[in-house]
Order: sequence, then C-alpha cells, then structure tokens
Amino acid sequence: MLPLLTGARWPASAYAREQLPERVLQFGSGMLLRALCAATVDSANRAGKQAGRIVVVQSAEGAPRARALNAQDGLYTLVERGLSGGAPLERIGLIGAISRALAADDQWNVVRDVATRPEMQVIVSNVSEAGFRIDAPFPGRLTDALHARFARAPDSPPMFVIPTELVPDNGPRLAAMVHQLAGRYDQPRAFRDWLKTRVRFCSSLVDRITTVPPPDQHAALEATLGYRDALLTVTEPYALWAIEADPAELRAVFTIESATVVFARDIGFYRERKLRLLNAVHTAAAPLALLAGVRTVRDATAHPRLGPFLKRLLFEEIIPATDLSADQARAFAHQVLERFANPWLEHEWRIIATNQEDKFRIRVVPLIVRRSAPGLALAAAAHLTFTRAPFESLGEAARIPEFAAATTRWIDVLARDGVEVALTHD
Repeated sequence: MLPLLTGARWPASAYAREQLPERVLQFGSGMLLRALCAATVDSANRAGKQAGRIVVVQSAEGAPRARALNAQDGLYTLVERGLSGGAPLERIGLIGAISRALAADDQWNVVRDVATRPEMQVIVSNVSEAGFRIDAPFPGRLTDALHARFARAPDSPPMFVIPTELVPDNGPRLAAMVHQLAGRYDQPRAFRDWLKTRVRFCSSLVDRITTVPPPDQHAALEATLGYRDALLTVTEPYALWAIEADPAELRAVFTIESATVVFARDIGFYRERKLRLLNAVHTAAAPLALLAGVRTVRDATAHPRLGPFLKRLLFEEIIPATDLSADQARAFAHQVLERFANPWLEHEWRIIATNQEDKFRIRVVPLIVRRSAPGLALAAAAHLTFTRAPFESLGEAARIPEFAAATTRWIDVLARDGVEVALTHD
C-alpha cells in the first residue's frame, strides 16, 4: 500500500506555502480548475510573484473532493501529457496553491468569514453550465458571500469575480444574477450600489482539455510517483486563460499573467476562436461519433471516415463561417487537431455530449446561419437523431430552406443506412 500524498512531500525550494496569504476564493474543485486556475497560481508563486493561496469551496453533497484536498494538505499532482509539434511531451509536478477546502453545506459561516477578509480580492468559479443559472445554488451562495463583505467590511478593496463557465458573456450574466438576488436582503439599494462600485465581474475563457485517467493509468502513475493521490489530475500541455478586465487594475491584484494567462479589455477574439474552432467541432461531431460507436476523440481522429470528416468540417465549413483571420484560424485549427489526437487523454464523446441541445444551439447553429454547408447539415441530422429533439430546436437554422432539406435527407440516410454510409457520401 502506497502512502498518501501529504504536505511532507512539498519541496521547500519551490516556495513557502504557509507564508502566503489566502487571496483567492474558488467555487468548484473539479479537474479544470485544478489544471488551470490553481496551476497558474502555483506557477506564479514559483516565479516569485506571490499570487497567494486558494480557498476552495465545494458544493456537492458530502464534498468528497474537499475532504480529499484537506487530507492531502491541499496538494495534488498535475500530469501534463500530449503532443507538441508531433513529439511526445510530459511534465509532472506538485501543485501547492490550495491552502484548504471548505464544504458549502456544512461550513458556510467559514466561507462568509473568508469572503470578508481585505486580502481576499479574487473569486473564481466553475460550477458547469447547469449550475450557472439563477435557480441553482451557486449564484445565491456567491451573492450571500458578497453580502457578508458588504455588511462587515464595506470599505475593503475591490473584489474581482471571474467565472470560468463555458457560457457567453459569463461575467455580465453572473453580475445580472447577483444584482437580481440582492433584492432578497435588507437595504437592497445600498447593497446593489456597493456591488457596482466594489465588485468587478470579469468575463473569462478557459481552454485546457482535462480527463479522468482510467483506473489502470491512475494506478501506474501512482506507482511511478510513489504515493497515492486521490486528486491526481491529467491534462494536456496546452493551456489558455483569457480574462476580460482593465489589465492594470487586475494586474495589481492577481499577479498570474504569463504566456498562458491573458488580461485584456476585450477577449472576444479568444472566445470566438475557441467557441467555433474547438467547442463547435466537438459538439457537431459528438452525435456522429456516438452513433458510429466511436468512444473517444482520439479514436475519431484515427477513424477512416470520422477523421477526414473532422478536418473538412473544421477547415472547409467552420473557418469560412467565422470572422477570424484565415491564417490565424488555420494555425489554431492545426493545433486543435493535434490536441484531439493526444494519445494520453481519454476524452470521451459521451461526456462531451452532455447538455448537447444547449451546446448545439450556442456553438453550431450560428455557424449554420452564416454559412449553410453539407457537413454541418449531416452534423445537425445526427444531432437530431441522437437527441430526438424536434427540428424546430435548430432555431434560425431550421428556417433556411436548403439547409432544412439537406438535414432531412441526412436524417433519412442515417435511419436507413447508418453513420458509416452517411460519412462515405458526405
């Protein structure tokens, strides 16, 4: 039995964890935040920027990851594996940016206390698209934490709230939810005025593919490391976190800027590039892959039919339907295909297809409206076949006569001959 990872394994030469203040309150403890947010704070600390430490809040019932983080003294292992220019690349390291984890259901008073500290100036969230709505727990909890700061420390320095959920304009949308929920409290007008002057809601975009390693891979990594790690995180080498804010203002508070972290007044370019050239490809191809019995994105890139389809869809149909510079878009698209072919990531289509209807409407339909094309029609047919959604769910795209006719024909082909035949004739 291997020993559990604990703080005793932290290399003192990295940085003095215990001497850094807690500066970030993080709602969510999932793989993406561990692979990107905590990893970038850790990297900044190692570079001597003193970005501080993170207090994690987990909302899930029982908070198992919070317990695991605390048992491991906030440490976990980050494994970066992938291809770079076609060559294998692997980096393994300990992440020490998390100080502790709290369970929202049982320790909410502690969360309130943390939120009121003057040195706590950044709140990060990733609660999934499903949790990013006003009737879900997170917006109410965030509002309550901010209200505690308003009530107990109204003159504290500004707070930067940085949602990372993959929804358009996540900053303003979260701000609108918080301002609406502020009406539940006494002195709602004063609270809302304070929110406007003391809280900055910053849209952000995250791009890093993370997957749960299969049990045998997890065990093999632990055997190599020499310890057990319940939060071992496997990700790709590529990473990007773009945050929309006044760069100078945010830079003074959150010292994490680097080659992979961008502060900008407008992150529209980064959002459009990822939304269309990565997310839309995932969402368009997921039903086709699942109907064809293909399990992972990597398997799809090597498939004799799906592989060429992905390339055609990306270069011949999606890129022309965007306003992105052709050269920049093609360079990013080549990088995307290399990321898709990563031999170490088990990126399953069934996970990608979660909330498929909403994703298709947001990511793919705008492309169809701009440029109806045969590959997108086949993708739409597979989407409707897989989700059993009505044709009208395609919104504006359903009202384009040529596209509607092509999609209907593909639905018939899929029902009669299957995906393999449809891809042959695409």
